[in-house]
Amino acid sequence: MSKLEEFESFAERTRKYGLISSTVTGQSLAPVILLIDDLPVVNGNATYERLKRCLTLLVQSVRIPTALLFTDHGKADSTGFNMRYPEELLQSLEYAGACKVTFNPITTNSMKKALEKICRMEQVKVSADSVEAIAKASGGDIRNAITSLQYFCLNPHSLLSQPSSSCYSIPSKESRDDANASNNRIPLTFGRDETLSLFHALGKFLHNKRESEGTTSDGGLFALNEKFTRLPLKMEAPEVVLSQAHGQARHITDFLHENVLDFLSEVATDDAWVVSSYLSDADFLLAPPNTMLASSLRSENLQHSVAASVAARGVLFGNNHPSPSRWHAIRRPKLWQVEQSLWQNKCQMWRERGYYYSDIDKHVKQCMPMHSVIATELKPVLKWLGHRLCGDFGTNDTHKKPVNGMSLGDESEDISDDDDDIEDW
Repeated sequence: MSKLEEFESFAERTRKYGLISSTVTGQSLAPVILLIDDLPVVNGNATYERLKRCLTLLVQSVRIPTALLFTDHGKADSTGFNMRYPEELLQSLEYAGACKVTFNPITTNSMKKALEKICRMEQVKVSADSVEAIAKASGGDIRNAITSLQYFCLNPHSLLSQPSSSCYSIPSKESRDDANASNNRIPLTFGRDETLSLFHALGKFLHNKRESEGTTSDGGLFALNEKFTRLPLKMEAPEVVLSQAHGQARHITDFLHENVLDFLSEVATDDAWVVSSYLSDADFLLAPPNTMLASSLRSENLQHSVAASVAARGVLFGNNHPSPSRWHAIRRPKLWQVEQSLWQNKCQMWRERGYYYSDIDKHVKQCMPMHSVIATELKPVLKWLGHRLCGDFGTNDTHKKPVNGMSLGDESEDISDDDDDIEDW
């Protein structure tokens, strides 16, 4: 059952029955209000019409007070159908009889006033710069701001003495207009969690949302050829998104390689070639280091970071003719299944040679060239000898058949042309 079907079933039950009070105890329930803060994701006109019809019936015949929450967050990043969908849905609900209540967003000044009032009521002393930094770090979330203020009041000296590399930093008021504001910051060990999931980061790279045609990026020191120019991105730098996702470079590259073709236009063969070349470069950077060369952990981490950046920027740059916006399901890389099967086959070959399970991992990693020898020479010969000993080529004279010009029996025998036939492995 899809999320839309679950929501339709929930709305149908709520619309028909409401809240059924208990008749056994005879106690009356307290006044309640139904709050719907999350609607199912719809893609296309068919699912949108189903959701609109469901909400319209809910508004017209619901038995209890109901509130639906809509937000304008991210509205500027939406285009096409996804941008029109909330506005049209709100209009249809208003026509059905719903009342619209608009809340203004919480500003930094209102947040500062609320925090200063809390400080006065709790009789704690917090500097104005710290209050402003907490208000900005909360990003409009009053609950997060109050929690951050509580942590700050526990031990402000220890919080401000931590290195800024592991803290959330906000420029101070005096350095706001300074060119060197990045060197004069108030370090904070709190703030909104800005981490992204792996699939959220992949969606930013694959959907490749950019500014409109009339928008131009900042001019550089030199003019680029037209085929190398791109419109500005509607997101942070790819390296910032990668750092927020905390994903491994190999996983990100494999997911991009598996799914990027779904987001390219069917006729954009040149774009596919450019993207493939960048992904090939990233795959080369992610290759295991040569055992003859000494490599440190720091250099390997840097190499992986560069590979992830090359893969992400290559997908963004190469996708110059994206496919029409629609719902795409992110697939698991098929390469992982191939690598898993390859590993199982290698382990099976070593088990057939008589190694114990604890020694398999060591031999598989240290004797990589031996795998091709075992697969192409040893296993076919063993299979060939096994067929001969089992009587596949005869019942009584199997021991007389020659192997590499030598007879398996004691009696000598002339080698005929028929004996030169080799089994097709």
